[in-house]
Amino acid sequence: MSALVAVMKGNTMFGFIIGTLSLIGLIKVARWGRHGHGYGGPRRWMMRRLFQHLDTTPGQEKVIASAAENAERVMWQAREQFFRARSSYAKAVRSETFDSAAVNEAFDAQQASVDEVKKAVREGMQAVHEALSPEQRNRLGDLIEFGPSRMHGGGCSRGRFGHPHHGFRPAGGEPSSVNL
Repeated sequence: MSALVAVMKGNTMFGFIIGTLSLIGLIKVARWGRHGHGYGGPRRWMMRRLFQHLDTTPGQEKVIASAAENAERVMWQAREQFFRARSSYAKAVRSETFDSAAVNEAFDAQQASVDEVKKAVREGMQAVHEALSPEQRNRLGDLIEFGPSRMHGGGCSRGRFGHPHHGFRPAGGEPSSVNL
């Protein structure tokens, strides 16, 4: 039984590490967009394209921009927490005896940061949902599910492995005529 608990803790820790790395990557992408090059940077260009694709009103744009800015702010705070935890991990590894309590405390602080990010994203998505019309929500849902190539009219009618980005294959196996 203790071996099973050890394996479960190991898998949980592995999942936590993968989640942490993914969040850091997402934050770096957000940071690059905020400090991008050119007129307005990639983030501003991307938001303009989104607004065009959804055919939003100025009021809707304000709600979307506010939700994105709040999520970015909370992600930056989480990023700082992740970097602070690194010193706790390093200290635990360097010491004569492993300090599990310090590592668990750092994990708990990181989890609290992740929970704040989840809350901010969920609240932002809800605010955006409420601000958009049903047609706009469908467009945004497609964009979220299939990626930004939908905004550019991209996509393939036939795809490998039935992957939604490369063409949808219904149960019969024939490619759909829908251009994803």
